[in-house]
Amino acid sequence: MTKSLDDFAKAVRTVQNAKADKKEHPKGWEPGVVLDGGKSYVASGPVKSEKEARKKWDDYIELLGFPADEFEIIEPVHVRTWDMQTPDGVQRMFYYKADVRSKKHIKGDKDFDKLLAEIKKAKKPARKIKTKENGSMVVCLSDWQLGKRDGDGTEGIIKRTTQMIPDVIDRVKELRKAGNPINKLYVFGLGDLVEGCGDHYAMQNFSVEIDQRRQEMVARRLIIKALMAWAPHFDKIVVAAVPGNHGENRKNGKAHTTFGDNIDVAVFDQAQEALSMNKAFDHISFVIPDNELWLTLDIDGVILGLAHGHQFRTGGRYSHQKAVAWLSGQAFGKTDIGDVDILLSGHFHHLFVINEGQRTLMQAPSVDGGSEWFENITGKNSFAGVLTFTIKNKKNKLPWDNLQVL
Repeated sequence: MTKSLDDFAKAVRTVQNAKADKKEHPKGWEPGVVLDGGKSYVASGPVKSEKEARKKWDDYIELLGFPADEFEIIEPVHVRTWDMQTPDGVQRMFYYKADVRSKKHIKGDKDFDKLLAEIKKAKKPARKIKTKENGSMVVCLSDWQLGKRDGDGTEGIIKRTTQMIPDVIDRVKELRKAGNPINKLYVFGLGDLVEGCGDHYAMQNFSVEIDQRRQEMVARRLIIKALMAWAPHFDKIVVAAVPGNHGENRKNGKAHTTFGDNIDVAVFDQAQEALSMNKAFDHISFVIPDNELWLTLDIDGVILGLAHGHQFRTGGRYSHQKAVAWLSGQAFGKTDIGDVDILLSGHFHHLFVINEGQRTLMQAPSVDGGSEWFENITGKNSFAGVLTFTIKNKKNKLPWDNLQVL
């Protein structure tokens, strides 16, 4: 009796092993490129060596339309063994899986310590201002999308943003020559200065050129370089920033920390800390919300409100309709931003300026090289540039003037 039970148990094990042998790969190690919650990785399927696995990975990546030589494996590589039934009997195979990312890096400024040294050595600038009257100029830094591959990529974004720095100086000189008394500069970060690396759209890990750390690093440096260059030309500089959606810490397609835990405002925090090391820049102040998606400022008696624009979700098909609907809701709720004279936003990557009653709504353009996805879906694209204008407080007239996109 015992023998027959042992034989039966042995037979059951034989059947179970036979069923297991029919599986081609372990669960969760299916061969190919997998996108899971914005995290990108490749799995080899059954191979005899890691060299063979990496060759397969290149094939998988190129099947998606991306050059395999532009991506790198993020260590560690995970390995699993699996016994397979082959015509030659049971054979032990290896499975390899690893995260992947773009290996294209940024050319140019790579030494942040050098930039900090420049800050420490900077002498208190002799103000190059020839007016004793008060006047304010606004510069909007919106939707740089650093790390984005589309168009001319991150290199093009850096080139346009770098060129914007002397363009602002030239513009203020031009305005002063024309009789505009400008001694104050307001620099507004309207969000999405970085592209992020995952959970914003499909295949994002494969679409960005540099990782999130480098995106943040480049944004921080560009902000500091701009403020250092502008510092000698104004008596007062006020820097304000609001969070965008691409700066969010995301999980499964949604922000999962707080509104304030955002790279778009963190880079301005870092710029503030760096510039505070030298009293030569003590005429530069920062206004950064703690955990809000918008803020307001009083500039020469004109109330400005800043919001990225990703919170504008209802009201119509077009972005200006959404902005009007959002501002109307804020006014109805008696929030501070609901009572502004000018509402500034970004997010939609193109310029608009409209008047609604006594209020002006402005949407800043982006400096990125365009969106292949948006162009393919809508057939539309927009001009890159930096929105600038001056503030004026004259009764029964528009509260802004001298609008120009640099």
